Amino acid sequence: MNKKNKRGVSPLIATVLLIAFAVALGAVVMNWGRSYVQDTAEDVRTKSDRDVKCSQDVGIEVQKIDTTPQMCYGGSGTAGFLDFTIYNKGHKNIASLTVTIVGSTAVYTNSSVNGTSVNIGQMMRKNMSYSYTTYGSIQLVKIVPEITLGGVLTACSGNALEKGTSDLRNCSG
Repeated sequence: MNKKNKRGVSPLIATVLLIAFAVALGAVVMNWGRSYVQDTAEDVRTKSDRDVKCSQDVGIEVQKIDTTPQMCYGGSGTAGFLDFTIYNKGHKNIASLTVTIVGSTAVYTNSSVNGTSVNIGQMMRKNMSYSYTTYGSIQLVKIVPEITLGGVLTACSGNALEKGTSDLRNCSG
């Protein structure tokens, strides 16, 4: 075997190639990392803005007449209903409300109150149908206010109004 006929890469060239490869790989990783951090920061900023606006500017409550809360249920079978009067005690107009009723057999979500705005300091009364046959007796009513932030309808679920059976009265009798 003749060692003179073997050709290889000189150690200097090999070192230069390894350094160039490491620098190129580092640039790719740094570019990916920068875009990942920017995207994550934008997501966090958007969520933070929403959470701050919702917690500081949104508040609803069931209106009371004398000491009686104006939220009740009634009817029977498929002709049931929920009647309530909501007061916007926050500092921002409410663009819409989503009402969810947890029944003893199923959950009912009513979006028919969407598009019904409640301005600051104003009240809104709503009577919505409810089927006891389909959903069972009412266990919980949850009303989630939605506001417009940057042209986008945003649910403020942290400021939802929740009323259990002990907070509800029967309007029928």
